[in-house]
Amino acid sequence: MKHFLRSIFCVALLALAACSEKEDDRPRHLLTFEGAEWTALSASTYGEPYSSVVVAEGYAWRDEKSSLSSRALVDYTYGAYIRGGMLVSSYNSGDIATYGDYSKDLYVYNATSTSPTQGGGADGSDNFLIVVGNYDDHSNGDERAEMFFADGRERKVVGCVVNSTTYFLNIAQNGNPFSAPLAEGDVVEIFATGYDSTGAETATTSMVLARKGSYITEWTEWDLSALGRVAKVRFNIKGGPATEWGMTTPKYFAIDNIEIEE
Repeated sequence: MKHFLRSIFCVALLALAACSEKEDDRPRHLLTFEGAEWTALSASTYGEPYSSVVVAEGYAWRDEKSSLSSRALVDYTYGAYIRGGMLVSSYNSGDIATYGDYSKDLYVYNATSTSPTQGGGADGSDNFLIVVGNYDDHSNGDERAEMFFADGRERKVVGCVVNSTTYFLNIAQNGNPFSAPLAEGDVVEIFATGYDSTGAETATTSMVLARKGSYITEWTEWDLSALGRVAKVRFNIKGGPATEWGMTTPKYFAIDNIEIEE
């Protein structure tokens, strides 16, 4: 009997090892937003560093290999105004004073910038995503940016890299007439929430983007594997100074190099 139980135990261990190896062997796709099809969608191709001008043309993107897609949430009440979305951009600068207001909201921070439209992405690439929008207790509706697999199949989004925008950094550090700078104890976090193909939440994971005196200013890894296999991911940003209408610090951050496991 002992030999039989030992045999069953060994078979189970081998099966678990095989499953783990199979997980590790699953093909992965790194979405870098480089190439002609992405350059055509870049804000710099439109010639505009302001998100609401770009989305006024109607805006959506899709990665043909994985079917990962996104479309902007736009309010047309008083002309086009982006409420949430993920926009391809290549604008970058290390000068947050010059490129730190709402009209330059598609600039990512790049301390070593030598060109306003080249080299600002992860690993010195050109293109990346600017993520806009949020949802909190005082929001006027859910304005979170989202991406989804258009074919409806669930996949694991393993991770990505994130950075700050010049607009976010300028206001977080220096404030403006509508928002105070971050104070002692203020923390701004970014969140990713996964949803399966039925629309049920799988999990939420978060990362600190900024606190007074400490800001993400270079491409930094964000592990999203805890979300599990998802059909959709929604991104959020919360924290810092707030009024009865919600957070006043710009609701922006940047994403690049999204890794997807089939």
